Order: sequence, then C-alpha cells, then structure tokens
Amino acid sequence: MIDKRLRFIFFALFLLIFAAVNAQNIIKGTITDEYTNEPLPFATVYIACDDNGILADANGKFSVAVSKDTCEVVFTQTFYNTIKRQVTFSPGQRELMVNMKLGKLAEMLQQVTVTASKYETDPAKSTNTILVLSPKIAEDRNFTTVDALLNTAAGVAVVDNEPQIRGGSGFSSGMGSRVMILLDNMPLLRPDAGRPMWTFIPMEDVEQVEVLKGAASVVFGSSALTGAINVHTAYPRMKPKTKISTFAGIYSDPNPSGKEVYQASWNHSNPVKYGVSFLHSRIIKNNFDFVIGGEFFNDQGYIGPEERLSVTRDTNGSTTGKYEIRSRLNFATRYRFQKVKGLAVSLNGNIMYSDNAQSFFWYDANENRYRTYKGSLSKFKDFTFYVDPTVTYVRDNGEMHTLRNRIMRSNNNESTGAQTAQSFSSFNEYQYNRNIQRYALKIVAGAMNNYVISSGRVFSGDIYSDDTTRMTANNFALYVQLEKSFLKKKQLTFLIGGRWEFYSMEGVSENKPIFRTGLNYQLKKSKTAFRASFGQGYRFPTLGEKFIAISIGRYGFYPNPNLVSEKSWNLEAGVMQPFRLSEFQGVFDLAVFTQHYDNYIEFAMGVWGTKGSLMDRIGFKYLNIGPARINGVDFSVMGEGKISRNVTYMLNFSYTFSSPISLDPDYVYYKDSATKREYSFNNSSLDTGRLVLKYRIEHMAKFDLAFTFAKKFTIGLSANYFSAMKNIDKFFFEYDIENPTHSNTYKEYVLTPLGDLPFSGYYNYFYANQKGSIIFDARVSCMIKNVTLSFIVKNLMNKSYTLRPMYVEPPRTFNLQVVYNLN
Repeated sequence: MIDKRLRFIFFALFLLIFAAVNAQNIIKGTITDEYTNEPLPFATVYIACDDNGILADANGKFSVAVSKDTCEVVFTQTFYNTIKRQVTFSPGQRELMVNMKLGKLAEMLQQVTVTASKYETDPAKSTNTILVLSPKIAEDRNFTTVDALLNTAAGVAVVDNEPQIRGGSGFSSGMGSRVMILLDNMPLLRPDAGRPMWTFIPMEDVEQVEVLKGAASVVFGSSALTGAINVHTAYPRMKPKTKISTFAGIYSDPNPSGKEVYQASWNHSNPVKYGVSFLHSRIIKNNFDFVIGGEFFNDQGYIGPEERLSVTRDTNGSTTGKYEIRSRLNFATRYRFQKVKGLAVSLNGNIMYSDNAQSFFWYDANENRYRTYKGSLSKFKDFTFYVDPTVTYVRDNGEMHTLRNRIMRSNNNESTGAQTAQSFSSFNEYQYNRNIQRYALKIVAGAMNNYVISSGRVFSGDIYSDDTTRMTANNFALYVQLEKSFLKKKQLTFLIGGRWEFYSMEGVSENKPIFRTGLNYQLKKSKTAFRASFGQGYRFPTLGEKFIAISIGRYGFYPNPNLVSEKSWNLEAGVMQPFRLSEFQGVFDLAVFTQHYDNYIEFAMGVWGTKGSLMDRIGFKYLNIGPARINGVDFSVMGEGKISRNVTYMLNFSYTFSSPISLDPDYVYYKDSATKREYSFNNSSLDTGRLVLKYRIEHMAKFDLAFTFAKKFTIGLSANYFSAMKNIDKFFFEYDIENPTHSNTYKEYVLTPLGDLPFSGYYNYFYANQKGSIIFDARVSCMIKNVTLSFIVKNLMNKSYTLRPMYVEPPRTFNLQVVYNLN
C-alpha cells in the first residue's frame, strides 16, 4: 500500500515538473545587421524580468526561456545600437519568434570603447575624455603606422616616437612613455625602454584606436600617467574578407626658405618609399576564427649620410642615411567550444624583422639639416615577436572571466655592438567583468603581472664599458572598479576604482595604492553630457631611463640609478553636446584639465660624464626636476553633412592649449662633481619668465574636411598647426659657435677647440621659427568596384619644420595607393 502511494506521489511530482517546464515561455529568433542582413554572431539577449542574459550563436540565432508573459528584452552588440523591446505572450502561447535587426552606431558620433573602464561603454557616458579613431582615416591618408594616425587626434602629438597627450610629456628620445600603448588590451611598449613599438602594430587588421585622456593608472597601471592608447584588432565577420593594399611614394627636394639653400641629402634620384600589406580573415565551421596578415615596407629615407657640403666628404663611409626596411607577419585564431557555451580560447601572434638606421641630430642648422650628425647614425637589425594565448569564459548572467597573456621577445642588434640589447617580457592578467543590468552596475576587477629581463652593454652604467649587463624588473598589481547608473533613465553615472601597484627593479622595490572617481550626467532631451573626473597617477622609471649608457657620435646618454618614481593627480571637467544644423549633424566636446606631478622626470642636456675632456662628457640624462603642473583646455567638433543626395562631407576641427610649468624653479636637481655646476630649472632653461617646461608644444590645432561624391569619389584637405617650442635647454645656445651673443674670446678659447657640433646655427634657426608650423596635406580617391585608387600629398607646401630640437620633419611626399577588397 505504501509502495503504491509512493509511486503515485512520484508520478504526480513528475507531471507537475513536466508541466512547469513546458509551461515556460520561449523566445526564439535571429539577430541580423539592419543593412546587410548578415547574422550578428554572439550578440547579447538580456531578459530584464528574469535578470538573465544569453549569447546568440555564431549564426545570430538564440533561444531563451522567460518566466513571465510580459517582459522587456534588450538586444546588444558591439558597434551597434542597443534595442529594447517589450514582448507579450497571448493566453496559451508558449513560443514567440522575435527576429531583430540592429543598426550600426553612427561612425563619428556614437562609438563604443573599452579603454576608459576595461568594459564596453559609450564615450558620451564616460567620465573621462575619449576619442575613437577609425582605420578608414589611416587608409584614406596612407598612414602605415598608428603614430601617424594619432597625429590627427585632438590634443595628441607624437614627437620622436613619444606620444604626448595635452602637453604631458616633452622630448625624451622616445623612452619612458607617460602614455600606455596597448594592443588588444595588453601593453605594447618595448620592455627595456618603455618605448612605443609603432611599426609592430598590424595596421591592416586594426578595428579601431581608442585614446583615453587623463590619468589612467588605476585601469592600466604604470606608464598611463597622462592617458592610454588602446588599439583593437578585428576578428572575422560571417563573410570572409581579403584585402591587399600597396603604395609607392617619393620625397621632394627640400624647399629653400628665404636666402637659404638646402642641399638635398641625396646625390642622384630622389629617395622613394613603398610597401604592400595583406589581410585575410574567415570563420571556419561556425566556431573557429582565423586571421592572417602581413606587411613589407621600404623607406629609403630623407635624412642623408654623414657628410658635409665641402668637396672632401667628412663621412664614415656610409652611402645611406636614415632608412627602414621591415617585414612583418601576424595571425589571430579563436576557437569557441560548442559543448561548453561561452568558452573560447585564442592564440594570436606577430613576428617582425627590421633593417634600419636611426639619426638623432642633424649636422647643423644651416645647409645640413637633412643630414645626420657625424658619428650619430646607428644601424640596427631588429627581430621581435610576441604570442598571446588567451582564455575567455562568458556566463549567461553576463559574467566574463578573461585570462590574457603576452610573451614578447626583442633582439636589437646594432652594427658596432655598443647599442645591442635583448629583452624578454611576460605579461599575465586575470580579469573579471560583470554587467548587472537589473541594478545598472558594472564591475571590473583583476590582477596582473609583468616581468622583464633585459641585457646589453647599454645597461653597464658606463658608456666606455664593453661589459654586457643583465637587468630585471617586476610589476604586480590588483585593481577593482565599480560603475553605477542612477535615476529613472539611468542618465547619472558614478564611477570609483582603486589599484595597488608593486614594482621592483634591481634590488629597489616600492608599492603604492592609487584611486580614481568620476561622474557623468546626461540631459534627457538635449543629450548634453556633463562629466568630471579625478584620478591619481604613478609611474616607475624604466630600465632605460635609470641605467642606459650609450655614446653616439660626440655625445652620450648617461645613467641615473637614483631616479625615483613620479606621481600625479589629474582633475578634469567637460561637456559633450550632439547637435544638428540643417543637413549637418555633429558633436562638440570641451574639457578643462589640470594635472599635478611630484618628482617629475625630464630629459636634460648637459655635462654629465666624469671622464675625458668637456666634449667627451656632453650628453643627455633623465632627472627628477621636482614638482610640476599642467593646466589647459581641449576643444573639438566633428560631424558629417549632406549637400545633396550624392554629395556628402565630413568635418573635424580641434584646438588644445596646455600650460606645463615648473612649481619650484630654483630646486637644484643635479650638481656636477667635476665642474661644480648646479642644475635647476632657472639656470638650465632658455626661457624662465613663464616657467614653461622644456620641449613643450603649448598650442595645437587640427582641421580636416573631406567631400564624397556618389559614394565613389572623395577629395580632402587637412591642416595641422603646432606652436614652436619656447623653452629648451640653454646648453644648446651656450655651445652654438654661431651664436651672435658670444664674445670672440669665448668662441676662440671654448667653442673652437670643441669642433663642429650639431648646435651650430641653432640660435638663429630657433628665433627665426617662433611662429610655429602649419602643415597641409591633400588627398583624392576614386573607388571602382572593389578597387580604391588614392593620390595623397603630405606636407603640401613643402614646409621645412621641426617638432623637437635639431631634427627636421619630412619634406613634401607624393604617394599613390591602391587598395583591393576581394569581398
């Protein structure tokens, strides 16, 4: 009797469970692109009433259970507009078909980034200033490296490979970047020197470039003092993609200015540059992504060999000056497990070989600006590679777990061996992301470690030593950040985050906590977005800044093992406003900012060596110059408009003013033991009246206008203005033999015995070029089926100009580009 009752009870429970399961409402459908009707793989479907989300499959299909008869469903996908729909089941209806079409975000006005907070966000809702640069800009203007693309961004200038955001850095020979450079959310700085590796970024596969302005150390750690630049590469879409791009260019003869006659640095035909790149990407069997790309690039260079205008050449036998020949091959793979939903593993890699020669100074400021200084041409054969194994797991509730790794190796072989160096780095990061839509809360937390080993004669601490020295550095960090939206329409966003950083290098270690916070408020009707943020920054010196010791020509780079970390805090307030004027729609952005530094590190010219004559002791050194502050304003407007049905145009304009000043100009940051000379801002700077730091571009304006006809033919003009550097090391003028303020006695007994220096004529050049430089570029392109032909002229007026002391920028170049898109 009991057994029968038990069987009855179990049977009844089974029926109830079966009925409950089958009573669940099911929403099915396919998510596609509004314009192409292509499926959107792995779009997110969020069920608001159940606080539950799932990912569509590789074909954009989804099926999800819903507990209620009426519920709001949210469809999202990166680079597409988010759509919210309320679905209602009729009585007795248990399955509902919902096919959703998503439209792309407006390319210029609404873009998604991950740089500001390490999760996807709209720049209009960010608490920091963010710019998003499209690779289409690079293709239209034949930019072969990301640094050239960055020079189009508001408030950004790349000077001697060093990215400067809002005047946060000066001339530093490219070492010790205060801007973190990332490729796919992982650092891409040369391990030993902290130098950006622009040529190593696969331009042919760039999806977008994000520029975060202001302190970003909480999110990205050391080297993100003034901002971060995150380059994202693309994975395949549903349709395979094949693209081949090739170009050829030629340098014009330098343009004489006034009564001066510049001799070209080439003796026969004008130097040329050319290159070819390719990309192929596809999805294989719905769950395996494959991308392969590569580049060959040859630039004969416009900086000539080490010879003068005299009949007898003063040369080291070189027949070429600065040049670069590089080959690069990169790949990306990703496998999505079908049996474990949300689990994906990827392996990306990049390998590059480069044969190049680098010039640091011109020969003189007169007729030899396009030649390299005697003995300073450095020839390298570089081999670099990295591999990026990554594991990602996304749960249905929106949790994401990511384990990123980057193993990098760099061999830099210099022809004399003096600058040869090898470096190895291992970057590892675990990151947790959670977007809890019910509570409008985003969480990101993680831990990272970056271990570096470098070796070479350059780290011996003595420019005359032939010994090879091995150096190590280790960086570990923990971080967490919360972002919460408030009010009914979620138009108020509050962010707070913190990071604990530990750093050790050659027996010296330190740790420091840093914090950031911010607010963003959007007006409902006008879409006006107000933002304010505060962030602390921290940067430990690189191995190169502390220990580098090199002799180049008749000057050197001297080590400073006593260099200490620099700290900062940044405060910013801004407003972003979308607008429409007739057929023109755009957005303007205005920000005011201030950044305060302690133990600020500067690159200084002086007498640092302890051996030999005065000439043998001249060079550069990295020094802590005391406290500094940078105030400024950053303004930009961008948009797109229509003149007629077949004529459209795009407009960009920006202006940035920064005022970087020394807060303790009398602080003595170095005292030479041999000469007893003391170095401070006041006694080493050319201009001390305004206290502006050395090597700064205070005013920067950029403009671009392009018209497109019938979506086939485009013509564009751009202009960049850079104000002249008003303050430099006074040392350059002190040792300029043509300086008219020097007495004949000083020239005869001090300067003449030193021989020729690259400072010759710099006094006259400096004061003759105090108005800054305006550089024009022009372009025209035509699309014929799958082929785009472009003709680009850079430095249209053939302006001879400099962005840092004693190094001239390229003359006019003519470029012809052909891009073939198979799909």
